[in-house]
Amino acid sequence: MRLLALLAVPLLLTACSTPAQRITTKLTELGVPQRQAQCMGDRLGQRLSVGQLRRLQELSGIRAERLQRMSIREIANKLSDEKDPGLALEMIRAGIGCAI
Repeated sequence: MRLLALLAVPLLLTACSTPAQRITTKLTELGVPQRQAQCMGDRLGQRLSVGQLRRLQELSGIRAERLQRMSIREIANKLSDEKDPGLALEMIRAGIGCAI
């Protein structure tokens, strides 16, 4: 029973993380410097709608090796949605704003 409780703790903590924290973690895993990833995560967590966050989560399923081989245009195309072009724009704004 104790073992089950110990195994459940990380799952509960993951479920409690905010969108900003999940974005920051994923960006860091992809090689973005911690400070920039934190800045981008905070900005995107505040600015993106629930639908945009879901779309971003779909993209986060791409393996890091594949993402590193993608061009900026390919990444932008993955982020783009003709119904909601704002996701790609917000990613670019956050990336530029946090790189300065």
